[in-house]
Amino acid sequence: MSQTGPLKSGDPAHGHQAKIGRTHKDSQPWWPPTPGRRGPNIVFVLLDDLGFSDFGCYGGEIHTPHIDALAGAGLRYTQYTTVPMCTPARAALMTGKNPHSVGCGWLTHALPGYPGYQAGAISPDAPTLAEMLRSAGYGTYGVGKWHNTPDYQATSGADKSSWPLQKGFDRFYGFLGAETNFFSPGHLINGNEFVDADTYPADYYSTDDWTARSMRFLRGHVTNDAERPFFLYLAHNAPHVPLQARPEEVARYDGVYDAGWDAVREARFERQKRAGLVPDDWRLGDRSPGIPAWDDVPPEQRPLMARYMQIYAAMVEGIDRSIGEISAELKRLGVWENTLFVLTSDNGASSIGGPGGSANIFEKRVTQKENPALAREMLESGTLGGMNSYPAYPVAWAQTSNTPFRFYKRTPMNGGIRVPFIVHWPAGIADGGSLRQQWVHATDLLPTVLDLLKMDYPLQHQGFKTRGLDGVSFAASLTQGNHPSQRDRQYYELEGHRGYRLGPWKAVSLQPPAQPIDLDRWMLFNLDEDPTECKDLAAARPDKLAELLAAFEADAARFNVYPLDNRDNRRVLAVPDPMRRLANSPRDFWPGTETYSPMLVSPLVGDRDYRLSCEFDWQPGQSGVLFAIGDSFNGLSAQVREGQLQVVYRASPTHTHAAQVALQPGPQTLELLHKAMGNREGRAKVLVGGAEVGEIDTTPTFLRIAGEGMDVGRDRKRKVIPGLTPGDPHAYPGQIRRVRIEPGPQAPGSIVNRLESEVQLD
Repeated sequence: MSQTGPLKSGDPAHGHQAKIGRTHKDSQPWWPPTPGRRGPNIVFVLLDDLGFSDFGCYGGEIHTPHIDALAGAGLRYTQYTTVPMCTPARAALMTGKNPHSVGCGWLTHALPGYPGYQAGAISPDAPTLAEMLRSAGYGTYGVGKWHNTPDYQATSGADKSSWPLQKGFDRFYGFLGAETNFFSPGHLINGNEFVDADTYPADYYSTDDWTARSMRFLRGHVTNDAERPFFLYLAHNAPHVPLQARPEEVARYDGVYDAGWDAVREARFERQKRAGLVPDDWRLGDRSPGIPAWDDVPPEQRPLMARYMQIYAAMVEGIDRSIGEISAELKRLGVWENTLFVLTSDNGASSIGGPGGSANIFEKRVTQKENPALAREMLESGTLGGMNSYPAYPVAWAQTSNTPFRFYKRTPMNGGIRVPFIVHWPAGIADGGSLRQQWVHATDLLPTVLDLLKMDYPLQHQGFKTRGLDGVSFAASLTQGNHPSQRDRQYYELEGHRGYRLGPWKAVSLQPPAQPIDLDRWMLFNLDEDPTECKDLAAARPDKLAELLAAFEADAARFNVYPLDNRDNRRVLAVPDPMRRLANSPRDFWPGTETYSPMLVSPLVGDRDYRLSCEFDWQPGQSGVLFAIGDSFNGLSAQVREGQLQVVYRASPTHTHAAQVALQPGPQTLELLHKAMGNREGRAKVLVGGAEVGEIDTTPTFLRIAGEGMDVGRDRKRKVIPGLTPGDPHAYPGQIRRVRIEPGPQAPGSIVNRLESEVQLD
C-alpha cells in the first residue's frame, strides 16, 4: 500500500531537523552545527615510581635536557602531592575524585568485598577525563600502562567494561597490569584486543614503543582534522621495576654513583637550594629507618649497589628521550603552541628492593628472600638490567630519588607523595621558567582542565548520579604566580597508612605490614617549620592532632576508606570469592589462540596438586613446543626435539629440572601428576601413554605465574626451555588436541589460592 499523506521530518528523538519531501528537490537538508575548537590540545605524561629529585630541573644529576627545557619554558610546581601507589593515583588523576570514593583504594589484585576496594576498577558513576573530553569533541588516545582493570578481567574473554576504550579512549595501545618486562612485555593491548605477537624485535624497548605509538596516533589525528583538539595520555611504566635498560645506556653512568647514596643525596639537596626549589633553611632529613650509611656498606658490595642506580638513571634518561621526541613531533605537526603539556609521576620512588636491592624482585616479593649469588653473577656477566633479570634498587637509592624528603611510595610521608609536576603551555603561560608554590593535589588536574575549557562536570554518568568532584581547579595559578592555593586539606590512606593535611599541619600514621593496626599511632608535623617531616609534635600539640584526626574520620566515612587493610602478599595470592569456582575447576586450553593470561593459569597450578594432560600426535621429524607456562624466570614446558619428549621445570633463571623420553610414532598423551608437599616443595611424575617415564622436581612450586601466561603449541617471547633462540616461538607442526589442567588440593599450609575473605593475619 502506497503512502499518500504528508511525510514527517526526521525523528525528533534524534534531534534531526531536516525537512523531508518525496524528492530531493522538495526536501531541505540539515546538519548539526560543527563544534568550534574548544581549548588547547592536552598531553598528559605520567611516570611510574619517580622521585622528587630525579630530573635535572629538580636537582638530579641524571641527564634530562628535554625535560629541563620543558620546565624552562613552563612551570615547576614544588608542592604537588599525589596518592602513594599506582592504581589509586591513576584513578584520582583520571576522575578528579578521591580513589576510595571510586572503588580504587588499592591495587587490581584484590576484591575484598568493600565499596572502596573494587580491584582498581573505576566506578561507573565517575566519568574519566577521557570520557568528558571525548564528549567535548576531543580525540582521545591512551598509551602505555593502564592499571585500572581488575586482574581477573585482564583476559581476552572477560568483561571489558574497565578497559581503556570503555573508559573514554578512542584508541589505546599498551598493557593493563602493574608492570612488565621492558624488553619483552608479557602482553600488549591494541584497542580491545590482545596483540598476538610471537616475538619482539631485537632492539625492542617499551619506552620507545610507547613513544612511537603516541606519535603515530598524533599524526593520524592531525592529518584527519588539524582543527580538532586531542588528548594524549602517555603513561610510561618507567622507572618502575623491573629496572631494565640497554647496556650502552647504563654504561653512560659508569662511576657516577660510586660515591654512594649519601653523597649523591647531599649533592641533590644543594642543587635544589641553589635553584630555589627548597629554601635555604630547609633541613635534609636523616636517613630513614633501616638505611645504612654508604661508609658502612662492605666495599665488595658497593659496585652492585652503584650498578642498580645506574640502571635506574638510564631508564629516566630514556624517559627524557621520549619527551624530546614527543615535543619535536608536536612542533612538526604545528600544534606545539596551543598544547597543554603536563608531566608528573604517580607516586614517589619505591622501597621494594629492600636494604640490598634485588636481582629478581618478583620472587623476593613472595618469598621475602634475596639470592645474593644471583645478583653477583648477573653483575659480573653484565646481564643485570637485561631481559632476563628483574631488578629493584636498594631502598637507600629510593630515599635519594625522593630528596629532600623521607620515606617512599606506599606511605603518606612526603617521600611517597611529593613528586615533580611540570606544566608547559606556550599559549597560556607567560612567565615560563617560573616556580609555583601553590599546593596542588592529584585530584585537581581534571577540574583544572574543565575550568580551562569552561565545561561543567556532569550531574549523571551511565545512569548514575556522579556525586560531584573532590578536586579543585588550579587554573588561576597558571597565569598568576601569587594566586592563593585553592586547596587547604586532603586525606591519604594506603595499606593502613593514614595521613591528613590541614593547612601547614599534617598527621601521619605508619603501620607495619601484616601486624595488628594501631589506630592510635600518629605523628604530627608542621610543614611550614619542618617540611621534611623530621620533628614529631604529636606529644606537644595534642589539640592540633585531635583536630586533624577528627577531620580524617569524617573524610574516611565520606569517601569509603574503611576498613583499613594492611595484610601482606597473601591477599595478592588469594582468590576473590566470586572467582572460587573458576579457580578450582578443570580448564581446557586450546592451540591457535593468543597467549592465555597468567590470571587463568595461576590458580590452577599455584602451590597445589594438579593433573596436566596434553593430547597430541607425533611423527618422526616433527619437533616443537607442546605447551609453555610462565617464562624464563619461572616456568613449565614440554617440547619434542629429535624424537625425544622433554619436560622442563624452570625454578629460577639459573636452575632447571628436566625429564625426557623417546617417543613412538602416533597419538600421544602426556600427563604430569603434580604433588605439592608443603614449604613450596613439589614433585611431578611424568607419564606417557599411561606409563611413568620420569619425575621432575618443582621446588619451589609456582605461586603466581609471572608476566607471561600459557602458550599451546609454541613458546612466545621469553622461553621456558633453554636452547630456543630468542626470536623463535618453535611452533609444533603436528596436531595438538588440547591441554587440560585439573586442579587438586593445596599444599599443606599453603598461602596460595585461599579465598580472599579467609585471608587473615596470624
